[in-house]
Amino acid sequence: MADVLARGYAKAGASLGGEACQATPVDEVERRGLSLSFEIESELQRTGEESESGKGHYWEYDLGRNAWAISWQARLFFDCASTRLAGLDKAVPVAASVSMLDGSNGDEPELREANLAIVHSASLAMAKELGCENNGGLPDKLVVKQRAARTIAP
Repeated sequence: MADVLARGYAKAGASLGGEACQATPVDEVERRGLSLSFEIESELQRTGEESESGKGHYWEYDLGRNAWAISWQARLFFDCASTRLAGLDKAVPVAASVSMLDGSNGDEPELREANLAIVHSASLAMAKELGCENNGGLPDKLVVKQRAARTIAP
C-alpha cells in the first residue's frame, strides 16, 4: 500500500489511495467486518478536514494532525515528510480510515476507542513504511485524548 501511495503522489500530487485490507470475521453474527484504507490528500481535501470535523458528527481526538471517531468509523490525519514522497522539507497530508461493516449506530465509547486503536496502529505502520520523519508525529503508543465531543446525535 505504501508503494501505491508513493506512486500516486509522484504522478498526481495526491492519490485516490485505496483499501489496504478488509477483514471478515468467521462469526458474522457476533462480530463485524471492517475495512481499512489510506489516501494522500490534496490540499483541497486537507482544508475540508477541519470543517467536517467541526460539524459535530464525530468525536474529535488529539492524535496526529487530527482524528475523528464514531462507533462505526475512525479517520486519522497525519503529515509525512519523506524521501519517498515530496522530500524531507515538505510534509504531505495522509489520511487513514477504518470503517466497521454493518457497524453500530450507537455511540459506544469503547467502539470509538477500538476504531482509534486500529487506525492509529495502521497509520503508525504506514508512516514507518513510508519513512515519514518522526513517524508522521504519531506516538508509538496510543493515548486517547478527546479534543471535542460530538454535538449531533446519531
